[in-house]
Amino acid sequence: MMNSGLTLTGGIVDNVRFESTDHGKSVLAGLQHLREMQQLFDVILVAESREFPAHRVVLASCSDYFRAMFTDGLRECKESRVCLNGLTASSIAHLIDFAYNSTINLDSDNVLDVLSGATHVQILPVINACENYLKNHLTLENCVNTARVAELFSLRHLQQHVLNFICRNWATFSMCCEFHHITPQFLVSVLSSGYPVNCKEIDVFMSVLSWFSYFPAERLSQVENVLQCVIFENISSSELENILNTKEWIELSDSCPNLLESLPSLGRLLNGVTPATAFDDTIINVTNYNPLVNSNISVTRIELKETNFKPFKKHKLPGLINSRGFHSNIIVAGGFRKESGMTNNVMYLDYCTMSFRHLTKIPHLDQINFGMCVFQNQLYIVGGCFNDHMQEIAHPFGFRYSPTMDEWISIAPMHQERCRFLLCSTEDQIYAIGGDPFASDATLEDVAPCEVYSPKTNKWKYITSLPGNRSQLAGTSFGKTVLISGGIQEIEEKVFNDFYLYNPRTDIWERKADLLTPRADHSMFVWEEKVYVIGGWHLDALTNRRVMATSIDCYDFCTDSWEVVGSLNTVRTYGTYTLDQDCIYAIGGWCDGDHAQKCRTIDTFDLRFQKWAQGPEQNIALWEHGSCSLYLPKFVPTT
Repeated sequence: MMNSGLTLTGGIVDNVRFESTDHGKSVLAGLQHLREMQQLFDVILVAESREFPAHRVVLASCSDYFRAMFTDGLRECKESRVCLNGLTASSIAHLIDFAYNSTINLDSDNVLDVLSGATHVQILPVINACENYLKNHLTLENCVNTARVAELFSLRHLQQHVLNFICRNWATFSMCCEFHHITPQFLVSVLSSGYPVNCKEIDVFMSVLSWFSYFPAERLSQVENVLQCVIFENISSSELENILNTKEWIELSDSCPNLLESLPSLGRLLNGVTPATAFDDTIINVTNYNPLVNSNISVTRIELKETNFKPFKKHKLPGLINSRGFHSNIIVAGGFRKESGMTNNVMYLDYCTMSFRHLTKIPHLDQINFGMCVFQNQLYIVGGCFNDHMQEIAHPFGFRYSPTMDEWISIAPMHQERCRFLLCSTEDQIYAIGGDPFASDATLEDVAPCEVYSPKTNKWKYITSLPGNRSQLAGTSFGKTVLISGGIQEIEEKVFNDFYLYNPRTDIWERKADLLTPRADHSMFVWEEKVYVIGGWHLDALTNRRVMATSIDCYDFCTDSWEVVGSLNTVRTYGTYTLDQDCIYAIGGWCDGDHAQKCRTIDTFDLRFQKWAQGPEQNIALWEHGSCSLYLPKFVPTT
């Protein structure tokens, strides 16, 4: 063979990869063209006596059902006609159109038919499309039927979505005609789903009694199962007293004499509540009694005897109509993440896996060193600093996040820019205290400027300044008062050991017993009417180097004194310590002040037993973040 001696590359690698971006669309268009021309058909599907010519390869490529039918040696592999029993012709027409066009038109008339066919032949994208259609067109009028569809086709996410929708609209739904005709099993499913309701628990109880009164004879056997779904601890004694003297409850309790015995939770709460003897046209032991609409019935009245009645221990959360469906969570916001740098992401701690999940994002430039607190179960993020051409810029703007509505709104800005300051909420107001003195144009004085925010009026106003210009201080609230401790005076690099109480009635900062050791960048909280401080550092008097505070100290109001009650298991710099229930959660930071060693475990300190427990290692490392405890609603699973 002769060699021409020609070369194209001149020593350069000549392997070029070409990839067509529209090849998939071209292939699909070609198959559709073959279908329109009725060419190369190799199978005919038959449904309700209608014939649908198709290409096996097209059907098998988008359906596990057809793939198994045409490739696993079934008899249909050799048959040119395949009868699809149990499927409608219209559903098959829509599904074949989707196989060739990747589109499908859904409406209220065909969605259930298409869903049935897609489920039968397992075309998953169409199943998902039908599920999303039903979610987006959910109403109070069709929610019960939609729940039946979800159960019929095993659409778990749709079922959870419907239950959440009903709960969030319970006040209206319980007044609809459909409500009084739902089955006991469905009522239990809704009430035990764990989703929040938009009314008080007493309203839930009343609606359940109303549901029983529609078909009492048929539903008596389900009384115990249904009433166990009512959270009686969320009902006040006065609310309960009113409802236990209604016609609906009296008739129900007459029909079920052992009702209280079968409901231990209600029985325990009604310790001291006894049924009176029933007489025709008579109600005995009446105290402040309002006559029934029809008093000519034989009833048994349950009277709440004030001498014996023990008030309910209500599970009431500020800012929530009803705590049903809400659970306490640790929230982490902003800071630095090793994987992505500065971030505005807000995460919550999944207690089942002890790992963080994304919740939302602060609607502002990525920032750090902002103030963070919770008021009326809403998250407030105020102030902070961001980078602008390598320069740290502080700002006064604030945002409020509602976990119930899952939305942010802006609030009025503070009077001055702040970062590394304390944002603290009391029963009725929010305080901004101190901060980096170089963050604003305010005159540098030996005081920490303070202002207070009223959520009712959406306004800030100045209050008496805290003695000592300081940042990185800690604080908490006790009733309507504010407690603060420590912090660092940036100008003189002095770490404070003082402890103050602010009384809003007198607008005076009252100094209390000093901390056992100076602290900056630490945390403070109140637990069982005592104040705790944890974490932080101070400066060595000789070397001016940071010395980490390793003790957990407790303050007693009665003795105005501090004592050591524990110690850190791991020293963290730029980490946070947050109280939730009876435990302190230590999150993020640098181990022993070493920036190369990030703390990846969430450790907990049980205040009651004063013991540390180390959690599992996290996938993310974070520091200079904010954290707090917030009640979140149960989330609907996403597909």
